[in-house]
Amino acid sequence: MNLEELKAIATALGGNASAATNNAEALAVIATAAATAVAAELPKVTSTDNGKVLTVVNGAWAAAALPSG
Repeated sequence: MNLEELKAIATALGGNASAATNNAEALAVIATAAATAVAAELPKVTSTDNGKVLTVVNGAWAAAALPSG
């Protein structure tokens, strides 16, 4: 991939690679944007959530009790 293609990917992920001057800089923006997107999508969990499942509540992922049935 060339630099412009990497910048386009970064932009699609919500990052801003306009100042990137090489592939490494563009990849760093991609990595940050991807990590931010994942963190925003999945709820934080702890050991108290063991046995729960993810479900969608009001358009966002949330931990919930396993449905019975």
